[in-house]
Amino acid sequence: MKVLRKFTLLAGIFISTNTPLLAFGDTNDHKNSNDWRKIADTEKQLSHLIKVIPGTADIMIQMGERYKNLYWAAKLDKWEFAAYQMEEMQSLIRKLMITRPKRTTSANIFLQNGFNKLPVAIEAKSWQQFRDAFANMRKECLACHIKNNHAFIRLPSVPPKGSGLALFAE
Repeated sequence: MKVLRKFTLLAGIFISTNTPLLAFGDTNDHKNSNDWRKIADTEKQLSHLIKVIPGTADIMIQMGERYKNLYWAAKLDKWEFAAYQMEEMQSLIRKLMITRPKRTTSANIFLQNGFNKLPVAIEAKSWQQFRDAFANMRKECLACHIKNNHAFIRLPSVPPKGSGLALFAE
C-alpha cells in the first residue's frame, strides 16, 4: 500500500508539472510486450518513475518564465494575470519540496519571505508597491540560490519581456 501511495503521488506530479513521461525503449513501447509500464511490478514501475521526476533545474526553468510574466503582467496593469503567476510560482516551489526534499528548508524560507509583500501589492494594483515587493522576491530568490550553492544563477531586476500570451492580448 505504501508503494502504491508513492506511485499515485508521483503520477500526480507528472500530470501537474506538464513534464512528459519518458519512455524507456523505442517509441512503440505501448505496443511492445516489453513495456515496463504494463508488465513490470509496482516496485519496478516506481523505480522508473523516480528516475524521471522533474529536478530542481526543470522546475526553475518554469519559475524563470513565471518570474518574467509576473513582472510584465504588473507593469502592463494585468493584475489578474500577475496574481495567477504568483500563485503558480508558489505551487512550483511546493512541488519542488516534494520532488527534492533536501530543498524543503530553503524553499519554505523562500515561500515565507519571497511572497510576503506581493499579494498586497497585486491586490492594491499598485505598480510602486509591486516594484518593491518584486525586488524583495528577487532578493529572496538570490538568497535561496546562495543557500543551495547556486550563487552563479543571477536574476535581472528588470526581466526580459515574458512569453505569456495574456501579456499581449488586448
